[in-house]
This record gives sequence, C-alpha cells and structure tokens, in this order.
Amino acid sequence: MFSPNRRAITLFEVVIACALFALLMLAAYKLFFAEVRSIKVALEHIGVNESARRFFAHLGNDIRNSSWLDFPIQTNRQTVPVLMPVNEGKVMVLRQQFFDFSLKPPDKNFLGEEIIEYHLVKCEDETSDLYRIVTSNLPGKKGKHKKKVCDGIKEMLVYTTNRKPVTLTGFAAGMPFKNLLNYEPYEMDGTGPYLVHVRATFVRKGDKDNTHEKAAHSLKTCFCIRGKLNGVHP
Repeated sequence: MFSPNRRAITLFEVVIACALFALLMLAAYKLFFAEVRSIKVALEHIGVNESARRFFAHLGNDIRNSSWLDFPIQTNRQTVPVLMPVNEGKVMVLRQQFFDFSLKPPDKNFLGEEIIEYHLVKCEDETSDLYRIVTSNLPGKKGKHKKKVCDGIKEMLVYTTNRKPVTLTGFAAGMPFKNLLNYEPYEMDGTGPYLVHVRATFVRKGDKDNTHEKAAHSLKTCFCIRGKLNGVHP
C-alpha cells in the first residue's frame, strides 16, 4: 500500500552519489599507483646500490692486487679538472703477476700473468654496463673470460697522476751532498702514481622517458696499487 510519507530518490541525489563514488575511486586509484611507483623507485634504488657494491668489490680487489696500471696513462695534476668521463669503450687495463715458487727460472710457468680490462658497453636506455675481461695464462685459468660487473652507469672516469718534479734542496750541514734532491711524499696530498682515482655516476634503470628523475648518486674514490710503477723513485 502506497504511503504518502515515503520519498523516492531524486536524480540530483543519484548524481551526487555518483560524483562522491567517482572521487573516492579516483583517490584510491591515485593512492594505489603512487604506492606502485614508490615501490618501483625503491627497487630501482636497490638495484643502484647493488651495482655500486659490485663495482667497488671488483675494482677495489683488482686494483689493490695489481702490479701496475697499463691504461689510462698518467696525467699531470693540472689537467685533472678538464678530464672528460666516458660512457662507452675501454676505461682501465690492469696487469697482475703471480710467482709459482714451486718452480724455478727459467721455467716459463714460474711467472704467471693476468691482464684485466674494464669496458663500458652502452645500452638502449643510454646507460652503460660495465664488463670485466680477464686474459690469463695461469694454470686452470688460461684463456679469456668475460663477465658483467654492474649496470646503470651514466659515465665513468679513471685516472692516475704523476708525481711532481723533484726540487733541489739546500746543503745539509756537515754533509753537503746528502740531500740535493727532495722527493714529495705521496701521502702529502693523496695523489701520485700509486693511487688510481675512480669517478662513476650511477642512475636508476627505469623509464627512459623520465631521464630527469633517474639520477641516483655519483661516487668518487681511489684505490692503491700493490706494485711499484715505472718512473717512481724508490
């Protein structure tokens, strides 16, 4: 039986309800995809941190155990500010020597050698992958071996500096010919042919259209070579 006190839902109320529902769904939509984007960015940063960890582990171990650096050649300290980083091609060549004391010279296996090359290979997203290529004549390791170290490198610079020219000093009292030459200590300013300086910029491997948001962080460090380089005064 129809009651005169009952009211029907008007079209205006339906429109208001639909509008409120649409606003609620829009907020949920934005919140959901904002969380998805945050998770994606966090995963990309984790990838950057993992690449940096592998970068330090490989380069640090190889440089510290190297007898000398074949490439790049030493540069003057004054030219360091104008050195240009690269994002493709060869960036470093190390040489390591190992002695097998169970053998005696002139046995050709007494001295083993490994040549370690680092190359940057550019990818489609304008970042570069770092590869480690080892050429060895050691027993059990002979041949050429290639391994990917890390990815997401925007640019990289490796350099080592020569030492400052020696200076003439005054005669020491009582010993006029003892200290004619003054050699600068390497620990004085953190440069010299013993130290290999490395600069690298890592970026997040994400959407290539958002290049302005991809920059992660730049690393600048140095490693000490084990061996004594040519031209270094003992």
